[in-house]
Amino acid sequence: MPVLSSAEFLEEEDYRLRSGINRLTLGINETSSLSFGHSAVSDTIETAIQKGEYIGYLEMNGRVVAHGFGKEDTSGEGPHKTMYIHTFSVNSEYRGQGLCQKIVLEFVKKFKKHILYLTVRTEVGNVNESAIRCYEKNGFTMLPEVYRDHYDGKNNAMVRFPTSGRQSRRTTSRQTRRKKKGK
Repeated sequence: MPVLSSAEFLEEEDYRLRSGINRLTLGINETSSLSFGHSAVSDTIETAIQKGEYIGYLEMNGRVVAHGFGKEDTSGEGPHKTMYIHTFSVNSEYRGQGLCQKIVLEFVKKFKKHILYLTVRTEVGNVNESAIRCYEKNGFTMLPEVYRDHYDGKNNAMVRFPTSGRQSRRTTSRQTRRKKKGK
Protein backbone atom coordinates (compact mmCIF):
# COMPACT_ATOMS: atom_id res chain seq x y z
CA MET A 1 0.00 0.00 0.00
CA PRO A 2 2.44 2.65 -1.14
CA VAL A 3 2.19 6.42 -1.32
CA LEU A 4 4.31 7.48 -4.29
CA SER A 5 5.40 10.79 -5.74
CA SER A 6 4.22 11.41 -9.30
CA ALA A 7 7.69 10.46 -10.60
CA GLU A 8 7.72 7.23 -8.57
CA PHE A 9 4.22 6.41 -9.79
CA LEU A 10 5.31 6.82 -13.42
CA GLU A 11 8.28 4.51 -12.78
CA GLU A 12 5.94 1.91 -11.25
CA GLU A 13 3.59 2.14 -14.25
CA ASP A 14 6.55 1.74 -16.62
CA TYR A 15 7.76 -1.33 -14.69
CA ARG A 16 4.26 -2.84 -14.80
CA LEU A 17 3.97 -2.21 -18.52
CA ARG A 18 7.34 -3.91 -19.19
CA SER A 19 6.46 -6.82 -16.86
CA GLY A 20 2.94 -7.44 -18.18
CA ILE A 21 1.36 -6.58 -14.82
CA ASN A 22 -1.95 -4.72 -14.66
CA ARG A 23 -1.36 -0.98 -14.79
CA LEU A 24 -2.70 1.17 -11.99
CA THR A 25 -3.94 4.19 -13.94
CA LEU A 26 -7.14 2.70 -15.34
CA GLY A 27 -8.10 1.08 -12.02
CA ILE A 28 -7.62 4.30 -10.07
CA ASN A 29 -9.42 6.41 -12.67
CA GLU A 30 -12.38 3.98 -12.75
CA THR A 31 -12.64 3.71 -8.95
CA SER A 32 -12.49 7.47 -8.56
CA SER A 33 -15.12 8.11 -11.22
CA LEU A 34 -17.54 5.50 -9.85
CA SER A 35 -17.05 6.60 -6.24
CA PHE A 36 -17.85 10.21 -7.05
CA GLY A 37 -20.78 9.42 -9.34
CA HIS A 38 -19.24 10.51 -12.62
CA SER A 39 -20.80 8.95 -15.72
CA ALA A 40 -17.50 8.87 -17.65
CA VAL A 41 -14.05 7.78 -16.50
CA SER A 42 -12.05 10.90 -15.67
CA ASP A 43 -8.31 11.46 -16.01
CA THR A 44 -7.72 11.58 -12.25
CA ILE A 45 -4.20 10.14 -12.44
CA GLU A 46 -3.12 12.31 -15.34
CA THR A 47 -4.30 15.44 -13.47
CA ALA A 48 -2.49 14.38 -10.29
CA ILE A 49 0.75 13.77 -12.21
CA GLN A 50 0.52 17.16 -13.96
CA LYS A 51 0.13 18.83 -10.55
CA GLY A 52 3.04 16.87 -9.03
CA GLU A 53 0.84 15.16 -6.44
CA TYR A 54 1.42 12.09 -4.33
CA ILE A 55 -0.63 9.02 -5.16
CA GLY A 56 -1.54 6.36 -2.63
CA TYR A 57 -3.25 3.11 -3.54
CA LEU A 58 -4.17 -0.30 -2.18
CA GLU A 59 -4.34 -3.39 -4.37
CA MET A 60 -6.09 -6.65 -3.56
CA ASN A 61 -5.95 -9.63 -5.91
CA GLY A 62 -4.23 -7.53 -8.58
CA ARG A 63 -6.97 -4.88 -8.50
CA VAL A 64 -6.88 -1.30 -7.19
CA VAL A 65 -9.53 -1.16 -4.46
CA ALA A 66 -8.70 2.13 -2.68
CA HIS A 67 -6.70 5.25 -3.41
CA GLY A 68 -6.12 8.87 -2.48
CA PHE A 69 -4.01 11.88 -3.41
CA GLY A 70 -1.93 14.51 -1.67
CA LYS A 71 -0.54 17.86 -2.75
CA GLU A 72 2.24 19.39 -0.69
CA ASP A 73 1.84 23.12 -0.15
CA THR A 74 5.19 24.71 -0.86
CA SER A 75 4.12 28.35 -0.52
CA GLY A 76 3.88 28.61 3.26
CA GLU A 77 6.42 29.41 5.92
CA GLY A 78 6.60 28.11 9.46
CA PRO A 79 7.79 25.14 11.43
CA HIS A 80 5.56 22.62 9.63
CA LYS A 81 4.90 21.87 5.99
CA THR A 82 1.28 21.42 4.97
CA MET A 83 -0.38 18.97 2.63
CA TYR A 84 -3.87 18.90 1.18
CA ILE A 85 -5.08 15.30 0.87
CA HIS A 86 -8.10 14.51 -1.25
CA THR A 87 -10.17 12.22 -3.46
CA PHE A 88 -10.03 9.16 -1.22
CA SER A 89 -12.09 6.43 -2.83
CA VAL A 90 -12.84 2.80 -2.04
CA ASN A 91 -14.28 0.45 -4.63
CA SER A 92 -17.93 -0.19 -3.69
CA GLU A 93 -17.34 -3.97 -3.51
CA TYR A 94 -14.72 -3.45 -0.78
CA ARG A 95 -16.38 -0.83 1.43
CA GLY A 96 -16.88 -1.48 5.12
CA GLN A 97 -13.49 -3.21 5.52
CA GLY A 98 -11.55 -0.24 6.90
CA LEU A 99 -9.67 0.38 3.64
CA CYS A 100 -10.24 4.15 3.73
CA GLN A 101 -8.68 4.21 7.17
CA LYS A 102 -5.70 2.19 5.91
CA ILE A 103 -4.97 4.38 2.90
CA VAL A 104 -5.34 7.61 4.93
CA LEU A 105 -3.02 6.12 7.57
CA GLU A 106 -0.35 5.61 4.88
CA PHE A 107 -0.44 9.35 4.14
CA VAL A 108 -0.31 10.10 7.90
CA LYS A 109 2.75 7.87 8.34
CA LYS A 110 4.60 9.15 5.27
CA PHE A 111 3.91 12.81 6.07
CA LYS A 112 3.93 12.60 9.88
CA LYS A 113 5.70 15.96 10.22
CA HIS A 114 3.16 17.76 8.00
CA ILE A 115 -0.08 19.44 8.92
CA LEU A 116 -2.57 17.47 6.84
CA TYR A 117 -5.90 18.94 5.83
CA LEU A 118 -8.87 18.02 3.67
CA THR A 119 -12.49 18.86 3.04
CA VAL A 120 -15.41 16.49 3.50
CA ARG A 121 -19.06 16.77 2.47
CA THR A 122 -21.25 17.99 5.33
CA GLU A 123 -24.29 19.17 3.36
CA VAL A 124 -27.44 18.61 5.43
CA GLY A 125 -29.12 15.45 4.16
CA ASN A 126 -25.99 14.41 2.25
CA VAL A 127 -23.28 14.14 4.95
CA ASN A 128 -20.41 11.77 4.13
CA GLU A 129 -20.48 10.16 7.57
CA SER A 130 -18.28 7.18 6.70
CA ALA A 131 -15.51 9.48 5.43
CA ILE A 132 -15.75 11.65 8.55
CA ARG A 133 -15.38 8.55 10.77
CA CYS A 134 -12.42 7.39 8.66
CA TYR A 135 -10.63 10.71 9.05
CA GLU A 136 -11.42 11.01 12.77
CA LYS A 137 -9.95 7.53 13.37
CA ASN A 138 -6.73 8.85 11.82
CA GLY A 139 -6.56 11.86 14.16
CA PHE A 140 -8.31 14.51 12.06
CA THR A 141 -10.49 17.13 13.71
CA MET A 142 -13.50 18.81 12.11
CA LEU A 143 -13.35 22.60 11.83
CA PRO A 144 -17.08 23.43 11.81
CA GLU A 145 -16.57 27.11 11.01
CA VAL A 146 -14.27 26.46 8.04
CA TYR A 147 -16.13 25.35 4.96
CA ARG A 148 -16.61 25.90 1.26
CA ASP A 149 -19.45 25.46 -1.17
CA HIS A 150 -18.59 22.63 -3.52
CA TYR A 151 -20.33 20.92 -6.44
CA ASP A 152 -21.74 18.35 -3.99
CA GLY A 153 -22.81 20.92 -1.38
CA LYS A 154 -21.25 22.27 1.78
CA ASN A 155 -17.82 20.81 2.62
CA ASN A 156 -16.10 21.37 5.98
CA ALA A 157 -12.38 21.33 6.59
CA MET A 158 -10.70 18.70 8.74
CA VAL A 159 -7.12 18.98 9.96
CA ARG A 160 -4.50 16.73 11.56
CA PHE A 161 -1.51 18.22 13.30
CA PRO A 162 1.80 16.39 13.54
CA THR A 163 2.60 14.67 16.80
CA SER A 164 5.97 15.64 18.15
CA GLY A 165 8.51 13.23 19.51
CA ARG A 166 8.58 15.35 22.67
CA GLN A 167 4.87 14.72 23.31
CA SER A 168 5.34 11.02 22.74
CA ARG A 169 8.26 10.88 25.21
CA ARG A 170 6.26 12.85 27.81
CA THR A 171 3.32 10.51 27.47
CA THR A 172 5.61 7.49 27.75
CA SER A 173 7.33 8.97 30.83
CA ARG A 174 3.95 9.62 32.50
CA GLN A 175 2.81 6.08 31.75
CA THR A 176 6.05 4.67 33.16
CA ARG A 177 5.70 6.76 36.35
CA ARG A 178 2.11 5.60 36.80
CA LYS A 179 3.15 1.98 36.46
CA LYS A 180 5.91 2.46 39.05
CA LYS A 181 3.48 4.15 41.49
CA GLY A 182 1.04 1.29 41.05
CA LYS A 183 3.63 -1.27 42.24
